[in-house]
Amino acid sequence: MVLTGKGFWRCVAALLISIAALAASPASACTVNGTVTNNVGPYSPAAVKAGAVPAISNQAGLSCGSAVLVLLGGSYIRATVTSTNNFLLKPSSGANISYTASADSAATVPITQGATVDYMQNNLLNLLGLLGGSDAALPFFIKPSSSTLVAAGTYSDTITINWSWRLCSGVYAAGACILGTLDQGTGQSVITVNLTVAPQNMTMVMSTATTWDSLNTTTNPKALPGSKRRSSVVLTNPDIVPLDSNTVFVIVPTPAGTYIALDGDGSSGGAAIQFAQGNPTSGLTFTYTSPSSTSDNVEFSSDGGSSWGYTPVSGDAASQSAVTHIRLKPQGIMAAGSSFSVSLSYAVK
Repeated sequence: MVLTGKGFWRCVAALLISIAALAASPASACTVNGTVTNNVGPYSPAAVKAGAVPAISNQAGLSCGSAVLVLLGGSYIRATVTSTNNFLLKPSSGANISYTASADSAATVPITQGATVDYMQNNLLNLLGLLGGSDAALPFFIKPSSSTLVAAGTYSDTITINWSWRLCSGVYAAGACILGTLDQGTGQSVITVNLTVAPQNMTMVMSTATTWDSLNTTTNPKALPGSKRRSSVVLTNPDIVPLDSNTVFVIVPTPAGTYIALDGDGSSGGAAIQFAQGNPTSGLTFTYTSPSSTSDNVEFSSDGGSSWGYTPVSGDAASQSAVTHIRLKPQGIMAAGSSFSVSLSYAVK
């Protein structure tokens, strides 16, 4: 279609109005933070070795008002990056942790030693979710890894970013920002990254409820002599990696003033020692057959846990009272972020 006369001038007017709208509100300038410290973690040595640590977001030191981040030609935000340790996170002593760096979490825009990255390229700002907000603080991402099981501690590197930007909120043509606001400048950010590596130990929550007494049976039972109670333990693996196979042991000491009641808790016909999966499920298996079984996953001690060959007799108060500790040995690999519970029935002395 060819425009002539009034139609042509209407299109020109519409274009000028659109360009003017881009410049209607003055754009905020970009600012450089000269010194930035990013403390990340903790992550377990196992997670680092397994390469399971996700891409970690870090502040890169440059912030711009979103009004100047208009994806029109002629604009750029360039970052030239240098790592003091050549992309190694170093402890005060011992082995290092290597890492890769990128401008986005998916590592589609890698950052390498001495190279320059343009944050205006390939719709990167949109991928980072920095368009449309009140302020855009540019990030970079690191992903640590190690071929060995590193020691707990703090691992650090210093990254220097030399910034250069030119942002035109209108149309940049013939070396000028037309009907818009031009923001341009340079600066330097010196960024310290501190990664904390620490074991992510299992957590345990224990609770106890009275389940039966001879006067009230199971209706609001009281903790009277001879009553029964059930103690429950919920165990959670908070780490982002699973635990090694057959490494979970739960040792439960007999609570003071009680003894293990292998004939049950008086409230049902359920087993004295029970196992239940959490949410998400642990992936572990567990079997309790009887006090005398040598093939299930329960062991008893009568000497404070020094040995595990004691065999109490179900229903016999004397032999049950001799139990000082019970060791539960679920089998298999416990999944990351999962949990399970065990419960045991006791009688009050």
